[in-house]
Amino acid sequence: MQAAIDIAEKKKTPFGAAIALGDQLLVAAANETSEQVDPTAHAELLAIRRACELLGKTDLSGHTLYATCEPCSMCMSAAIWANLDAVFYGVSIPEIKKRINQISISSSEVAKQSFYPIEIKGDVLLSENLKLLKRYS
Repeated sequence: MQAAIDIAEKKKTPFGAAIALGDQLLVAAANETSEQVDPTAHAELLAIRRACELLGKTDLSGHTLYATCEPCSMCMSAAIWANLDAVFYGVSIPEIKKRINQISISSSEVAKQSFYPIEIKGDVLLSENLKLLKRYS
């Protein structure tokens, strides 16, 4: 999670993501929607794309996604399509919605509708991630 926080802080955004295999960091990315002029350039999607490119495959089984904020339904769907084993996030969607627009579909709701079992855990390093959200939203 610290890698996700660090890249978000560096890019001055509340949204950072990292993908790891066990304790080994594979990639980290921050939200680049403005820089890329692309509404889908969320930190989680960029991290998934970069991990797949680095590994040369679309199956990220065994890997974990860490996100400073709970993944939106688009990003959570991508995590499922990538076969990630787990998603750990900091700030929940209801808390994000207090500061910025957000679609009100939780990661758990998306996972319940899917074909793939994926572990989801929120409130990871919550205070640090909440500081990012407050500072950059």
